[in-house]
Amino acid sequence: MFVLIRGSLALILFALLASPLAAAEKAEELKLLAGTWKPKEASLGDNKIDMVLLDTVSLVYEAEKYTLTIGDKVEKGTYTIDPAKTLKTMDIFPTEGDNNGKTFLAVYKVEGDKLTICYSLEPSMRPEDFEANSNTLLVVKFEREANK
Repeated sequence: MFVLIRGSLALILFALLASPLAAAEKAEELKLLAGTWKPKEASLGDNKIDMVLLDTVSLVYEAEKYTLTIGDKVEKGTYTIDPAKTLKTMDIFPTEGDNNGKTFLAVYKVEGDKLTICYSLEPSMRPEDFEANSNTLLVVKFEREANK
């Protein structure tokens, strides 16, 4: 029984110590995402999305909120991230716009001023990589817009 109690205490202490580290990592990742992003390339399955459409798109992250503008349509919502996973995950919750009430699961990576996101259009499936290998996976490669 002593071993069980000692093991339980070790798990509790680990959870208490790991929590601030995870929170700090998440806060740092949110800072990396903050700003305005413009798509430079996108694919839905085998279909490349035309630059004429992509030129009308902007994505703004501010804290745990986002605004997506496509032409004259605006979508707003919240998102959560888990940067501790091997493939960093993002859960997206639109609260305004055509996708209001839906949930999108994604994986992402930030490399300097480049952001790649693979979104699943199926609500219960998270992408396993950054390949648009089905018509339910949308991969978008963004670049950070310079401050004006």
